[in-house]
Amino acid sequence: MTQLGKGPVETRQSTGGVVTVVTLIVSLVLFVGGMYLFGLAFQFPDFATLIFSSGLVAVVLGVFIPLQLLRHVDGA
Repeated sequence: MTQLGKGPVETRQSTGGVVTVVTLIVSLVLFVGGMYLFGLAFQFPDFATLIFSSGLVAVVLGVFIPLQLLRHVDGA
């Protein structure tokens, strides 16, 4: 009989450590920059739609990158 907790230990090693950190920093910059663009849009009424849309795209990319793309890099 085998005892509980005495089985082989599986370790998961990430091959993209530096890639993961850089990607998360870029994602954070995109997210915060998009929030800044949301507020900036109200100061320029002529270009408000363009600036707000750019902010929306930046926030979406800032959320999409860690949720979807890092899954393929880390192999999760």
